[in-house]
Amino acid sequence: MSWPWETVDWEDPQGGTIRFYPYIPTVVYPRELRPRNDWDALAFLHHPDEREVWQDDEDMEKSGKGSATMLAIHGGGDFSRMLIRMQLVDEIRAAKLPDPEPRRLLNLAMKSNQAIYFVEPGVDDEDWLNWSLGVVDEASKLSRMIGQLFARRKFRKIWKNVQTDVTEPSVKSAPEAYAICAGLAATYHRCSESMLNDELRDTRNKRLTSRLRGALADLIKQKKSGVLLVPIYQDWMPDILAMLKTEPEVEQIGAVA
Repeated sequence: MSWPWETVDWEDPQGGTIRFYPYIPTVVYPRELRPRNDWDALAFLHHPDEREVWQDDEDMEKSGKGSATMLAIHGGGDFSRMLIRMQLVDEIRAAKLPDPEPRRLLNLAMKSNQAIYFVEPGVDDEDWLNWSLGVVDEASKLSRMIGQLFARRKFRKIWKNVQTDVTEPSVKSAPEAYAICAGLAATYHRCSESMLNDELRDTRNKRLTSRLRGALADLIKQKKSGVLLVPIYQDWMPDILAMLKTEPEVEQIGAVA
């Protein structure tokens, strides 16, 4: 699969379309890369509490220029390493919080009175709680903890390897800058994913795709047809799309708005 710069559709056998919008986190996209307004509802691969996080970041940015981003940078870790390097990229707006594309789409859906779904289960969900505990157990393994001592070296190594995968988008201005940020975001995502084993990743992806199908089913029930737009990290989309193609069981969920 080529590097994803354009939307990708998955047609559900039970009706409707899940349209993936692959984006670079913390980067403001140009109009050429944004999806058209031909979708009926919006779904995020997040918990509903993410809305409060975005609002807090937005309030923090308004109260002090760049304060939310600087707080994230000072928090350290791979997300901080991504942001620091993005800040050095000229010609585009990058390393911005709240995450520009999801936040923009949320505001657009709210203004248009479109259904909005957050598909990540809460901690009151026993299966998801057990999965979360599995993540903690995996992260606390001695080998994982020792690996964190060399996190910077690991980030640089993965970033170097990612360069062969990333391509430049078809945009009029600064395609190379977007490609650089895409590589940094992919590096951050792969570092994060490396903290999970295959079973944890598959369990998470299967649950989220089951709930995506449930969100689409709920949309279809209301409109008889429809397109569900799903913003997703570029580097994560192939795994989620592959899981959807196995047609996981539909888990019914409702819209939050």
